[in-house]
Amino acid sequence: MIMLVLGLLSTMSAGALAQDEDDNASLGTTTVVGQGVTRSTSSLLFDDIEQEVPGRSPQSYLNALPGVNVQMSDPFGTYEFGTSIRIRGFSSEQIGVTLDGVPLETSDVREGSPPNRYVESENLGEISLAQGSGDVSMPSYHALGGSIRYFSDDPAGIWAVQTSSTAGSNELIRNFIRLDTPQLWSGGPTAYIAASRRRSVQPDLHKANMERDHVEAKFKQVLGIGHTLTLAYRYNKRDDHDMPQYLLDGTNIFPLHETATGDPEEDALNIEGWTNGRTDQLVSLNAEFLLTPMLRLTLVPYYEDKEGYGVGSVPPSAALGLYNDATNPDLGGDPGRDDVSLPDEDIVAKRLESMGGHRAGLTAALRWSTAINDVEVGGWYEDYDFYQRRPLYHIVPGTGNFDYSQPQIINYYDRTFNTKVTQYYLKDTLRLFDGKLTLAAGTKGLKVERKFAGIANTDAFNRGQYSEFDVSDKDWFQPQLGATLALTPQEELFVNYAENFSATPRNALVAVTTNENLEPETSRNVDLGLRSSRGKFSGTASLYYIDYDDRILQLTVNDPFRVGEDIYQNVGSIKTYGAEFGLIWTASSRLRLGSTLTLNSSKFQDNYFAFEDADGDPSTPETQTREVDVEDEQIPDTPEVMLSLDASYDLPHGFFVNADAKYTGERSASTTGAETVDGYTVLNAAFGYQAAASGLLEGLKLTVNVYNLLDEEYWGVISPDENVGYFNYGNERTVYLTAEAQF
Repeated sequence: MIMLVLGLLSTMSAGALAQDEDDNASLGTTTVVGQGVTRSTSSLLFDDIEQEVPGRSPQSYLNALPGVNVQMSDPFGTYEFGTSIRIRGFSSEQIGVTLDGVPLETSDVREGSPPNRYVESENLGEISLAQGSGDVSMPSYHALGGSIRYFSDDPAGIWAVQTSSTAGSNELIRNFIRLDTPQLWSGGPTAYIAASRRRSVQPDLHKANMERDHVEAKFKQVLGIGHTLTLAYRYNKRDDHDMPQYLLDGTNIFPLHETATGDPEEDALNIEGWTNGRTDQLVSLNAEFLLTPMLRLTLVPYYEDKEGYGVGSVPPSAALGLYNDATNPDLGGDPGRDDVSLPDEDIVAKRLESMGGHRAGLTAALRWSTAINDVEVGGWYEDYDFYQRRPLYHIVPGTGNFDYSQPQIINYYDRTFNTKVTQYYLKDTLRLFDGKLTLAAGTKGLKVERKFAGIANTDAFNRGQYSEFDVSDKDWFQPQLGATLALTPQEELFVNYAENFSATPRNALVAVTTNENLEPETSRNVDLGLRSSRGKFSGTASLYYIDYDDRILQLTVNDPFRVGEDIYQNVGSIKTYGAEFGLIWTASSRLRLGSTLTLNSSKFQDNYFAFEDADGDPSTPETQTREVDVEDEQIPDTPEVMLSLDASYDLPHGFFVNADAKYTGERSASTTGAETVDGYTVLNAAFGYQAAASGLLEGLKLTVNVYNLLDEEYWGVISPDENVGYFNYGNERTVYLTAEAQF
C-alpha cells in the first residue's frame, strides 16, 4: 500500500541500488533520493512490502510504481500464463531482469525464469526498477526498455525463526517458515533456510488445483575486510491447471469444466486434461573481493536446471484433422508414413509437452573508485541448452494414461536450442564541483548466437522437415550518456540517453509463418527529470522519449486443440513519449500519503504487412502481402493514463490500516484499434495489528488483506491479434487473513 509507493521516489530515486547508488537520503526506512543517479529509477525496500499479504508475487509490487502496468490472475501470480508486465509500452520480453545479479532471461513461462519462482516476498530485500533504460552493466539480451533488479536479503546473523500462515479466497492455504543462524562455527558463514507451501483452487473451477512448493537457502561467508562469498540455492516446484480465456463480448473460447459427460468432444475440455508443471533449481555464488582500497572485483557464477510439462486434451475430431494434415500430400505429408497413427473415434487424445534444459553463466565486474570518479569494466557469458517437444498420443481406454505402445498421432514440434551470450560493458562516472554535477558515460556490446536443430513446428512435421540452422545477432556499440545537476541542496535535474539492442525472440525462429528477414529490435531512450526531497515532502517529475526501430510484434493465433502459433514480424518504427510524476508526503509519524501519475503515448509510425496464403497453395509458405492499417494507433495493452493513490495510517495500540487505489486507462486489444477495453479502478485495503516489541504477544502480527475491495470487473492479461483480443479476467475480490510470528 503506501509503503509500496514510498519507493516511488524512485523516479527520483534509488537507482542507486546496485551500482550507481551513493549518498541516498532516506525517509524512515525507505530510500528516497539517490543523488547522482542519471536515469529514471524506482526502488522498493523490504519494509515497503511487509504489510502486503505474504507470498505475493514479486512482480506485483511493481504496479505501485510510475510507468508500470502489471496484470495477474491473483496477487500470488499463481497462474504464470496469466501474468503480464508492461513498462512504458515494453512487454516483459523486452525488459532485463536479475536476481542477486543473476540474469533471469525472460518472463517466457516455458524458456524463461520469472522471478516468482526463485524468491519469496519474505526474503526480498529490495527491488530496483529502471523505467527507461537499464544501466550498461545490466546482463540481458532483451533489455530494450529498462531493467528490474531483485535483491534477496542477507542472513540475519542470529538465531531467529519467522513463520506465517495465510488462509483466504479460493481455498488458499499458505505456510512459510524461515530459520536464520549465527555463524555456523567460529569464523564460519551465517545462513538462512526458508520453505513455503501454497495450495489453492481457481475461482470458478474448484477441481483445478494450483500448487507450489518452494525452498531457499543462503550462506554468507566474510573472508576479511571487503571480501565476501554468498552462496544461494533456490528450488521451486509448481503444478497447476490452465485457466479459461475469453473474447471481448464475454464468450468463453476455452470453456473448461469439471464434470465428465461421456461425450469425448465435450470431455476434451474437462479441467483434468489441462495441467502444467515446473521444477526449477538455481544455484549462484556472489563473490566480492576488495583487491585494494580503490579496486573491487565482483564475480557471479550461476547454474540453473529446469524441467516442465504441459498436458492438453484434444477431441477425436480435432485429432483426426491433425492426422489428416500430416498424411495429406497437398500439405507436403506422406500417406504412407509410419511415424503417425490414426486417432480413436470415440476417445480423447492427449498431447504431452516436455521441456527443460540447463544454463550456466558468469558475470564479472571490476570497479576502480576515487573520491570523484568511478570506472567500471565488466562482462557476461552464458551457455544455455533448452529443449521443447509436444507429441499427441493415444490414451489407454478407461485410464486417461498415455498409450506409448502405439505411434504418436502427430508431433506439433520437437525443438532443441543452444544459446550463447557474450556481453561487455565500460562505464565511467565523474563527480564534480563537490558532487553537484555528475557525468556518466558508458557503452556495452552484445552478441547472441543460437543454434537450432529439430522439427520447428506442425507444418514442418507434416512435411517431414528436420531443420538445423544458426542465427547470430550482435551490436558491439550501445552508448549511454547521462548527467545530474544539483540546483539546490534539495532539487536535482537528471538527463540520460541510451541506445539498446535486443536479440530476435527464440519463438520467432520457429514460428509457422517464419520471416527470414526478421531484424533485431533497437531503441533509443531519452530521460529528463527533476527530483526534490524536502523533509516530509518528496516528489519527482520526468519526461521520456523512446524511438524503436524494427519493432517485433507478437500476434496470437488462438486454437487450444491445434495449438495456436504466435506470429512475429517487424512493424517498422514505434515512437513513445510520456511523463511520470510521483509525490510522497509524510504528514506525521503515523500518516503517509502518496500518488503517481503516468501519461504515455506509444504509437505505430508505419503500416505493416501481414502473412497470407497468396497463391492459394496450402503446401507453400505464406508470404507478407496484405497491408494492415495501424499507422498512428496506440500499441496494444498500453494505457495512455495511469493514476495511483496510497495512504497508510498507524493507529494507537499497534493497529494499522493501509489503502491504495490504481486507475488503469483504456487499452487497445488489437493492433488496428478495432477493439479496446475500458479503463478501470482497483481499490485494495489492509487492516492489522502488530504486537509490541516486548510482552505476552511479542513478535505476533495479524493482517487482513482485501484485494479489489469493490469487486471491480475488468479484463486483465490481453493477448492481441490484428482485429480481436483474447482476455483473462482480472483479479476478482479476494480476502486473506495472515498470522505471522517471529522468535
